[in-house]
Order: sequence, then C-alpha cells, then structure tokens
Amino acid sequence: MFEPARSASRTERADHYSNSDFRFCSGISTTRPALRVFSGVLLLLCALVIATPWNAAEGRPAAVRQKGPKPPFSYEPLNVRNSCFVESVHFYDEYLRKKRDGDRSWARVLQWGNEIGDYKKTAGHAVVVFTVDGKLWTYDVNFGFGLLPVPVDRRGDIRDVSPPIFSSYPQYQPVNPLYRDDFPQEPMKRRIEHLFYHKNPDVRDATKVANWLGVERPARVFEYDFKKGKQTIHSAATTFVFGARLCVYFPRFGTFVAPNSTLTMGSVDDLRFLNMLVKRLFKDGGNVRWQPGGYVFFPPKEEKKAP
Repeated sequence: MFEPARSASRTERADHYSNSDFRFCSGISTTRPALRVFSGVLLLLCALVIATPWNAAEGRPAAVRQKGPKPPFSYEPLNVRNSCFVESVHFYDEYLRKKRDGDRSWARVLQWGNEIGDYKKTAGHAVVVFTVDGKLWTYDVNFGFGLLPVPVDRRGDIRDVSPPIFSSYPQYQPVNPLYRDDFPQEPMKRRIEHLFYHKNPDVRDATKVANWLGVERPARVFEYDFKKGKQTIHSAATTFVFGARLCVYFPRFGTFVAPNSTLTMGSVDDLRFLNMLVKRLFKDGGNVRWQPGGYVFFPPKEEKKAP
C-alpha cells in the first residue's frame, strides 16, 4: 500500500488540470471568468475540490489520512495558489540541484488527467517521483512525501509507478499519465524579484514562482487584464520552459503547458504569443505587458509637488 509520509500542517488544496477545453472541474469553489475553447493544449488547474469529505484540521481527504514514513529530507514548498505543476517543478529543481541521492539522483514530474464517462475529461494532477537510498518516493503538494512500493529499477515504467499514487484519489478515474523531464537551461543574469509586498496577490504569487524557478531557467512575469462581469480584473502570470514546453502559471487558475515544443510554439520572451494566449483563454482578455518590477526593501520616495 502507498504510504503518505508526514507533511507540513498547513492546509493544502487538491490540484487539477484540464487537457481539453479549459473547463474547470465541477465542485471547484474558485470564481472563474468565461473561458474560450483552445483545443489541443493542457491547462493545469489547481483548486479546492469538495467531492470527498475533508478533515478541516489537516486539509486532506479523511480516507487517506495515516501515519507514514519519515520524509527523507526537508523541503520548503512555494505556498502559492493552484500550484501542483509549479510546485512539482520547484521540487524537481531543488532535488537535482542538491543531489539528494548523490550521483544516482533521478526525478521526473508525473502528470495525468481524469475522465468522467466515455468522453469527458476533467481535472487532473501533477506530482514528483524520485529516488533516495535505493527507494522510490513521491512528493505531492497535497500530501507531502510518500514512499512507493515499487522497486527502483521499475521507476521508468509508469504502469508500475502510477497506481499507488492514484490510490490517494479514489474519487477520480486517472487517464493519460506521462513523465516530464527537463534539460539544462541558462538562467537569466538577474532573476525576477519576489514582490512579497505587492497589493495584488496575483503579482505576489507570480513573482515568487518566477524567482524560485528562475534559479534553473529563464522565467519572466507579465501582467494582463480580463473581464469579470462589468469589472476589469488586473492579474499576472509567470512564463517559463520545462521539458521543452512553454509553461504559463496563472495564480488564479493553474498552469498552461503548450502542446508543442518551444521550437514551434512561443518562448518566455514572446510577448505577442502570450498576448494571443491570454485572448484565447479569457473573455475580453488582453493588455498583456511585462511586469515592471519593484523595490527590494523600501518603497521609492514620492516626489514632493510644488505648492
């Protein structure tokens, strides 16, 4: 049986994605704008699901609450919204950078979708699978560390690895699991600053993700607008590349993963593509511009106006 390890006491949210038409899965409590169909792409949508009973104190499904093995090492999560994919990428980076399993270090991001009936695809999830001391582990943003009952020499076979991970989500029917791996990239000379003081929570989360993922790769933050009823919402997103795929993290909704490689579909610096993407995703979305940054410690002094 799969054993979820002890994890941090903070409340986690189940993370999900849609691989067909950007619909949010049923039972999600987040408010959403009208979304347009953009077929053939993946959108990781991480949100609170209320399909199963939850333990309010621990923030996880009661059916899978159990004492597990001690985590093999410490890890500080990003603590941002809708983070299943970016949290998995961050863990992947930290694990490989610190060589948690020495020269034998091995990690993959495991991603899958969910199916209802014969045709309908709904929210899915992403976790990390990795090795430590001859054992196979997983890290799930919802449950923390877990020890997998799979021999290390079978780590590359998703048919062996995925079932014990899926057992933590008995309310869903997982489909199309796949591994994602990255390649060495040249990070930007100056990483995006985490604007932790910014009044817009989307900017706070987007810049934090860019700051951490930018350690291993180029990562930029852009701002955009979309309509919610008659109200114009100002938001922000992080763009980066993982596994030769352009990824865009939207703090309000999740992570878009391009269906094709960056050789044929956009780059982190392609503002025209990002503008097109926002317009495809959001009703009346647009006004895409680079996030201008901010101060590090103290706000700039305001100029005194002449009387």
